[in-house]
Amino acid sequence: MEWNLNKTSINRPYSYENLKTLLDTICKKENKFPQVDFFMWCDNLTMAWDEEDLDDQDQVAFGIARDIEAQWDLYWYEFYSREQLMKMDLTKLKLPPDWFKEWTAELVGK
Repeated sequence: MEWNLNKTSINRPYSYENLKTLLDTICKKENKFPQVDFFMWCDNLTMAWDEEDLDDQDQVAFGIARDIEAQWDLYWYEFYSREQLMKMDLTKLKLPPDWFKEWTAELVGK
């Protein structure tokens, strides 16, 4: 199936290992990409893997990526209207750092 993927500066294949690497990079505050690009990448992963036959590890990654992209929307819509968000520079928005640590721990099973 052909997906209409989001534009993102993150040019990595959709995989468990890349999700883990990206989460680790954000946790260490070493990311050179804005968080919004990470959320777009996670959304792309969920679209690309939506109808795939995933192994257990990838199933966990899929669930976490889906949660990440959903939480991005839910969090910001609590504070801003759709119209406000459409006018904002989304590259400046950042979610609480502890969330990334929790997603990383969930991904690696800790």
